[in-house]
Amino acid sequence: MEDNHFQQKTKQRGFVMTGGGAKGLYEAGVIHALHLAGMEFDVITGSSIGAINSVFFAEYQYLKHQLPLDVRQDPLGTIDRMDNQVRAYLHAWLQLPDKRLIDDHEEGPLGKIKNDLQQFSLNMPQIVRLGWWWTDPQRGKIPPLDVWPALVGLGKELLERLGGSQELLRIIKDNRSDPVREAVRTYLARFGMDRSLVPPEEDHRLSDIFTQPVSPLRAEHLVGEVSTPDPEGIERFVIVDPKRTLRDYGQQGISVRLTRANYRTGRLEISAWIKVEDFVRFMKKQAWKLGAFGPEKLPLGNFRLQVPGNPNAINAALCSGRFPGVFAPYHVEALYPDTEGENGFLARLLANWLEDPEVEKQVRQAYLTGSQNATEEKFAKDFAVWQNKAEIGDYFPQLGDTYVDGGAIDNTPTSSAVDYVREQIEQKGESKREVVLDLMVVFLDAEPRLDQERAKDPGLFEVVMRTLAIQGAAKKTSDANIVGTINAFGQHGEQLGRVLQVLLESYRETLGNLDPEKAREAREALRERMHSLLIHDLSGKLEQAGMDNVLDQIDGWCEKMLAGSLPLHVNVIKIYPEVMPVDTLQFTERLGYRKDNAIRLITMGCGDTLAALRRHLEEQAQENLDDQDRKVLTLVQKWMGDLAWPGEKEQQNRFLKEWRCARTQCIFHTRFCSHGG
Repeated sequence: MEDNHFQQKTKQRGFVMTGGGAKGLYEAGVIHALHLAGMEFDVITGSSIGAINSVFFAEYQYLKHQLPLDVRQDPLGTIDRMDNQVRAYLHAWLQLPDKRLIDDHEEGPLGKIKNDLQQFSLNMPQIVRLGWWWTDPQRGKIPPLDVWPALVGLGKELLERLGGSQELLRIIKDNRSDPVREAVRTYLARFGMDRSLVPPEEDHRLSDIFTQPVSPLRAEHLVGEVSTPDPEGIERFVIVDPKRTLRDYGQQGISVRLTRANYRTGRLEISAWIKVEDFVRFMKKQAWKLGAFGPEKLPLGNFRLQVPGNPNAINAALCSGRFPGVFAPYHVEALYPDTEGENGFLARLLANWLEDPEVEKQVRQAYLTGSQNATEEKFAKDFAVWQNKAEIGDYFPQLGDTYVDGGAIDNTPTSSAVDYVREQIEQKGESKREVVLDLMVVFLDAEPRLDQERAKDPGLFEVVMRTLAIQGAAKKTSDANIVGTINAFGQHGEQLGRVLQVLLESYRETLGNLDPEKAREAREALRERMHSLLIHDLSGKLEQAGMDNVLDQIDGWCEKMLAGSLPLHVNVIKIYPEVMPVDTLQFTERLGYRKDNAIRLITMGCGDTLAALRRHLEEQAQENLDDQDRKVLTLVQKWMGDLAWPGEKEQQNRFLKEWRCARTQCIFHTRFCSHGG
């Protein structure tokens, strides 16, 4: 239960989806539950596969906002109208293996390279002998006799696969520092895999899955072929409009922020609708960090660079999901449509940074109109620093830059949502203490538990795999714990500030009962004591304050600190699986995909989300629930069975595991959902 001083806060809602490849099926189930609960968010963030799912949910909210008002005012009617859109999205997810995102057919790239490697005449002992000799730091120029047969065999194989002796000599001559790298690249190019597992010319296959019309998922898809032909007259739905931009969502009050990792700089950037005014605000606040020397000033993985422009929605999602090695890095030019007026500013910025006169003109206008205290002198000083300090310009993207998976280094996934809400508070001139952020975070890693017997005497392989599993889960869950720590400090700070204000009021009453001379002495003693304890901005005000104004100055300073210096309060709602039955790259049956596991993940994500929403909303005081909370709670109670919420924690946990879903028309209900019939 929250403290009383948080009851009147305005509520903002954020939704965070993390990465995990095929594990994104669980997030699809989460979205199904949010649809049933009528849940909407002010800011949606994601990385990797979470970025693709984020864009779908933003599209879902966008289309929902287009419904007639009388439909939107009926929660059950809205669910019925949007149900086919969600079922089409689930159908698209379950069709992924048939789309051969990673082509593992016998005649595909992987099949061909497998067949070619089978023809290699080198055996394992020869390969080991070569590798051991090559990595020997004391290796001489002339190989020992037992290595020569393997070298001759390798040379013969390379000549055949790299295009003959002339091509091999060219590779060695042109790449003296690293001929092995070029040889491997030349070999993989024979199969279209020199840059990625999915050839760049086949890159459209992933976007097609989510931008081409799909029919809603039907019960026969779950027991038969997922891609069975549709009967005559079945309506199809586009999952994400391929022409949609992030501005389209923003104009409907849905901010979408997706992380991407710049291959050149190694830094996280935000794909979001960032206007020139927003970019200038960001520079005024953060440019000093970009110009600071040393990586500790701008650590990898938790600083998010804001780039101006209006990205294409599906391209922004695909850019964030560039799983290294599977997809080729994504070019910055493909993110921002040329037809978008706002992207003209970015095109000039990419080409010449701040040297372009038109860029300077727009930055000046945004700078001078963005703050009452802005002057031409301040602009000239700041702009000169931004323009001339090389470290600042180098952090921003340049023409030709490419991106890899944002989830690879995004170790604080909640930050994008929290930053957005903070920025909105600052722009509106509000106080952070008047706003609370309900942040739903989806984690795709179950806690890697191990029974006592298996933990007793692990082998080398088991220790390595166990450590990697713990690392992956800890990276994501620690972020939510950081938010909890910040909240605790914020609550303590607010409580102390309010206690100080109460003491000041009592002090006023006491001074009013003293004779004037004693009251003057008490005020003077208080001012001297505050000089020794407080920071310089208050000390200066106390110097100028009259005798009767000391308490007012202290009270005003306290109010200012409470309004602007405390951290934003964030309620984290964690959604995570108890088990994870799929692995990251299990997109086809050869790679480990199983339809029953995919269906299990979707239903698990749905059930876990309804349970988490029920717990979160039931534990709030009634006065802390706004209109959306109350509507969501009513729907969640309807689907979970309108039973009274148990009082004891143990009973609550049992209830959340054993509840039965009342939405019997759901296609998963009878045979596929653990909470169904």
